[in-house]
Amino acid sequence: MFWVIKTFVILSLIFTLFIGGCGIRRLNVIPPDSEGYTGSQIKSASASGKTMLYVIPLQEELDLNPLPNDAREFRKMPKATCQMCNKSMPLQVLALHIQVCKSKDSTSSNEETEVQFISESNLDEMKQENFPSESVLPCPICQVKFPVDSLELHASLCGEQNLLESPDHSTFMHNGDSCFADDTTGKSSSGQVLCLEDLLELLAGRVNAENQFLICVSRDNLLERGLKQWQRQKKGNPANQLKITFIGEAGVDSGALRKEFLTEMISGIEKRLFLGQRAKSPQYSNSDLDNGLFRTAGEIFAVSLAQGGPAPCFMREWCYIYLTTGEVDVTRICKDDVDDVEYSLLFAKVEEATDLTDFTDEIISCGYTGALNVEQKDAIIRAIVLHATFRVTPMLGELRKGLQLYGLLDILKEHPSLCKSLFVPGEDCTPDADYILSNVAPEMSERGTSRASEESKIINYFQDFLQEIECGGGLCIVLYCTLL
Repeated sequence: MFWVIKTFVILSLIFTLFIGGCGIRRLNVIPPDSEGYTGSQIKSASASGKTMLYVIPLQEELDLNPLPNDAREFRKMPKATCQMCNKSMPLQVLALHIQVCKSKDSTSSNEETEVQFISESNLDEMKQENFPSESVLPCPICQVKFPVDSLELHASLCGEQNLLESPDHSTFMHNGDSCFADDTTGKSSSGQVLCLEDLLELLAGRVNAENQFLICVSRDNLLERGLKQWQRQKKGNPANQLKITFIGEAGVDSGALRKEFLTEMISGIEKRLFLGQRAKSPQYSNSDLDNGLFRTAGEIFAVSLAQGGPAPCFMREWCYIYLTTGEVDVTRICKDDVDDVEYSLLFAKVEEATDLTDFTDEIISCGYTGALNVEQKDAIIRAIVLHATFRVTPMLGELRKGLQLYGLLDILKEHPSLCKSLFVPGEDCTPDADYILSNVAPEMSERGTSRASEESKIINYFQDFLQEIECGGGLCIVLYCTLL
């Protein structure tokens, strides 16, 4: 406790100066100033602490009660306000006052009425109480009506319970570290994802926009450098917002560079890791599998769909089925699904051969164990088809691991038919006259000139000509290819 002793009322002190010599001890009284003893006076009288001072109380009973906060002795001291009782007092007294104030507050809180906690056990009792209709509102989570005073507390309990009991609450992993956690309750349910726009919006909402996944790459050999830099990024995570920097360029990625990078990567992956014409299957390459390129390709597919890039719409249907189910549907695989040139040549050899003994080693290596004769050609070709497809399933398995980013693989399992158009190309539609005219860009002369008028007539004649051919049928495709 900080004590200030009244000089003339509470306690009178006599500071005495000890001066010794010749066996005589003589004490000199140090008279106080008008405001009592001060530090400068004591320092001067004691010669800066070199002389001993004695303090002699003249009052037999000392008043130990502290001075009030508004005492005259506190006028020149700095003041502070207690945040609990809002009382102003000297700053030196505040520290001790806080301890007393806290003890009083805890004592008074114990004397207050008990707080009623709402739990799931007494929710039914609250529902049965009669409240005025204007004081009852529905819970935004469970849609059960509660009193307005209790609604906020119930909603917090209801939300926590739904979060813990949700079966879709999952954590996705990348490179052994937790990279993305998401509660997919709500929009991931089949009742709310009605179209591709909803699905892409769901993926975009799972991107961690607070952090960045930085890729600094050169435009030269973009695919190989991009795959390597993607795998080497340890500080960032593909679940974060992708930011692209092209070496030697001063552009800032506000979205355009990211889309350009993803477009080039999707196109490069299609040519580098897949085989086929329009619909493709993975290339059999154990070295690419060991280097993790197929898993990286799966991550790039997921990032491209979630962050505004193109869809990897170039895969065969049986490959897409494997991505969604993890199994190969052998009933839906035929000879046309084999894209490897080596096995395509083997098909031709088997079909044209009259003696299959020349291809015994090649056929047996495909897993065929039956008789090698002309009557078994269909069984031999079927064995080659199954062998050519099953040997690339490890590559598809790595793709599935990469598609776990943002929970895309779970979405594919939940909405296989809706997501099919993102991976499997649709039917090849024959271009018509309107399609051709909408994709040509003729260089016309200046508007208003006679040449521009003649050129406009030529375009109209050309449109009529295409429409007449279209009505005749069969020639539009040939004409279109010739024009290109």
